[in-house]
Amino acid sequence: MSERTGIRPSLWLLSAVLLLGAGLTVWVVLDGASARRAAAERARIDEDAERRAERLRADRDRARAGGSPSSGGSYTHHDWGRETDLQRQMALDLPGPSFWQDGATERGRDPQLFAMWRSFAAMAQDGEPPLPFEPTAHRAQMIDAEGDVNAAPESCQVRVLPVAAGSFNCVVRVVCDGAVLYPNERQTAGYVPCELDERGRPVRAVDDGQSDHDGDPLVDMDLQNGTITVEDFAPDGQRRYRATLRIHS
Repeated sequence: MSERTGIRPSLWLLSAVLLLGAGLTVWVVLDGASARRAAAERARIDEDAERRAERLRADRDRARAGGSPSSGGSYTHHDWGRETDLQRQMALDLPGPSFWQDGATERGRDPQLFAMWRSFAAMAQDGEPPLPFEPTAHRAQMIDAEGDVNAAPESCQVRVLPVAAGSFNCVVRVVCDGAVLYPNERQTAGYVPCELDERGRPVRAVDDGQSDHDGDPLVDMDLQNGTITVEDFAPDGQRRYRATLRIHS
């Protein structure tokens, strides 16, 4: 009787130690597996983001004619008559095929494109979301210039994108040979209320505030008549520059 009572507590203690050790081992294994899964998921997310960014870069690089209008660069001649629709999209900085999946990467490169993505990406399902109007861009020619502006640029572009930003439904950009005439150099402005025609296309936009007032120059865009005028003034009222362009295509 006394021998049994002496053994039993020892057996119970040994069993408890073994169970505790087994439980600790299981916890360590499970915790390690959870950490590895979390690390693998983070790596997968990073790889997906890099692949999306690479696809977007590939879209843009596939047919760019010269320096990027948003980052400056030199103008290179391009045979516009032979370009494909995709080449035209990329040359004029319009959304590429993977834009609605990868548009968040435009935040630093092209803030206006990012503004359009931010406005409508939540409505995108398997493809392009319903937009108020199609993003549009036109080549243009300088026909009149005065002040601090290149009077004879090789290439100019006018772009109009839809956004949803209060009373503003458009962002407009005018670029000549890589220099941004409108809005500001960083392209974080350019929000205007656009008039749409009966088919829902933008035809007119006016920004009547100079840079010192609202962060970008004045602009008067008349797509029906094919002209756009950009001008800006110093705080003392002196004109900095004025440029009128004829829109071709």
